[in-house]
Order: sequence, then C-alpha cells, then structure tokens
Amino acid sequence: MLGLLCGLVSMSWQTRFIVNSLIYYALFSIVALSLSFMYGRAGVPFLGCSVPVLAGGLMVSAVTTRLAFAAAGAAGVELLPYLSENDWVYNSEENVALVDEFLGQRPLLCVALVVFTLAASMCGGAAAGWLVSKPALGMDPRYLMIVTFTLPNLAAWVGIHFVPLSGGTMGVFVPDLLAFSGVEKSYVVLGLSMLALLGVFLILRTVKRSPFGRLMVAVRDDPVAAASLGKDVASVRSRVVAVACGLMALAGALVAFYFTFVVQANYHNALWNNWPLLMVVVGGSGSDAGALLGVALVDGLRRLIILNKAALTDAIFFPIAYLEQLIYSVLMLVFLILRPRGLLGEKPTVLAMHRRVIEEHLMENVVDDAVLE
Repeated sequence: MLGLLCGLVSMSWQTRFIVNSLIYYALFSIVALSLSFMYGRAGVPFLGCSVPVLAGGLMVSAVTTRLAFAAAGAAGVELLPYLSENDWVYNSEENVALVDEFLGQRPLLCVALVVFTLAASMCGGAAAGWLVSKPALGMDPRYLMIVTFTLPNLAAWVGIHFVPLSGGTMGVFVPDLLAFSGVEKSYVVLGLSMLALLGVFLILRTVKRSPFGRLMVAVRDDPVAAASLGKDVASVRSRVVAVACGLMALAGALVAFYFTFVVQANYHNALWNNWPLLMVVVGGSGSDAGALLGVALVDGLRRLIILNKAALTDAIFFPIAYLEQLIYSVLMLVFLILRPRGLLGEKPTVLAMHRRVIEEHLMENVVDDAVLE
C-alpha cells in the first residue's frame, strides 16, 4: 500500500527539491545537534565534523559493499573481479548492478545490512573523532580547536589516495540496500533520515539529563575545579567526542545510501563542518531547539539561492559561486559580534546563576575591604 501511494506521487523537480531539502535538513540537523552537544554543553570546540561524517560514508563503501559482494558470491552470483584496486573501481558499477538484483529478492538481508551499517558507522565515527582529538583532549580547549581544524585535511587525503576505501578520486558505486521496499529511494532515505534525527535527539537529550550530563557542564564551566574534585577532565571530553562523532557518522552513511555512490568529494570540510558550525552559531550553541532552527534558517537560505540562481546571476556583479561564501562570512561575523549566544542560546543554569551572584558578592567585599584600608 505504501509503495502504491508513493508511486502515485509524481516526482517532478519540485517534489524532488522538497524531498532533497528535507533529507539534507535531517542530515545537517544530526551534525549540528552533535556539534552543539560537544561545544555548547561540554565546552569541547570540535572543528573536525567532516572526519566522522566521512568515516560513516567509508564504512558503506569499504565494509558493507564487500559484505554484500561476499553474500552474492556465496549465493552463486558471478561477479566481475573486484579484489585489485583497478577492478574495485572500474568494475564497481556492473558488480553493484548484479548485487542489487540479488538483494532485491532478499529483504531480510537488506535490513540486516542497513542495521549493521548504521551501527558500524557509529563505531567508526566515534573512533575517528576520538583519534583526531586525542592529542589535545588533556590540553586547553584552544589546542583542541586547532588540532581538529587541521586534521580533516589528512582524513580527506586518505579518502582520496587510499583507493580500497572509496575508490580514490573516481569513487565507487555501492549497493542499493533500500531497493527491496519497492518505494522511490528518496522517500525511504527521507524516512530513515528523520528516524535517525529523532534517535539522535533522544540520545542527546537523555545524556544531557543524566549525571554524566551534569558532569559535562561542570567540566565546561570550571575544568580546574572539576579536576580538583577528582574528575578526569580528559576522560570526560573523550567520551563526549566519541558519543557526538558516532552520531555524526550516521549522516555520512545516509548520504551513501542516498546517492548509492561514495567519493571523498561528497564529504568535504566546507559542507560538513563549516556550514553546520554556522548553523549552531546562528541558532545558539547548547540548545537543541537553537540547532534545529539554525539548520532551517541557514540551509533554507542556501536553498533559496539555488532556486533563484538565474535571477541572482543577473543581479550581482561577481560570480554566483562566491555568493554562498560571502553569505557564510557575513552571517558568521554578524552573529559572533552582535549576538554571540545565537537566536535560541542556552539559558544559564541555576548553578551558573548562583555562582555568578556569589562571585559578584565576593568582588564587592574585596572592593569594600580595599576602600576601608
């Protein structure tokens, strides 16, 4: 019934545009919520979001695709050679077509591969994010920011030059694990993306309300005081990074499901780190509602530019390709200067307000004592 209803919907360019926009809203929201969780709630300035997202995509091309090939080969499907680097790249399209035909008749196997891929992507993303940030987790957060900002270039180099992972610069096709549903793939990916977004939202909300969530806030507000009470600040930050990066990797896996093609260019730093960072800045770090609002506003603005590309090309005096970068820079500067907490920034907690009152009271006493002396 679902396939019939979806089949009746004409996939005009307007419908495809709306579905594509909703998919990317869900994917950007996953990354923005995780980034807001790290920076806003734990004070971890992680600027390498593209690394776990890339790890999620590579898990589909490097692991899931080979598992699907192995299952098809064990069932008697005659695949072209794919063990060497050249065969892995140049025979991927034909091999994937054969595997798709095989998987289309085995929905349980497809569901198992989807579940395995999402779980493995979370593990791979958590490991990738932790490895990227490990050298600076015990240092001042500014060092962590510098390290995580530079190392995505190394991850991109690996994705480009290590052909068995993603096919290098040419990329590789991956099996369509959703074809068994009989529904237009875009709708299925949209449903999966929304479910993943809901799961990420609930996981992060649960962590924030747990004792560990209160420990995160304590480490963010005063790491020296937390360390003096016997808390391992580096361990807390490492767990925060592992959880958030594991959730970010879901976006990378869903991108691979959507395009059924993996190439490093789909996971570049500007798209999966810079824009989510702006979304968090606009919406307000530490606030789930702020992150979701920031994604809607910023990505909505990008979509408006795409829709009105022809009119904008005639209206501006510079190439349209530079307009997104200009808007990004202007919005980042405006919000950092005029509204650093964003539109819906995190409200001060009761503990933080009490601490501020105590500090002001102590300062007044110090001033009074100095005047008396």
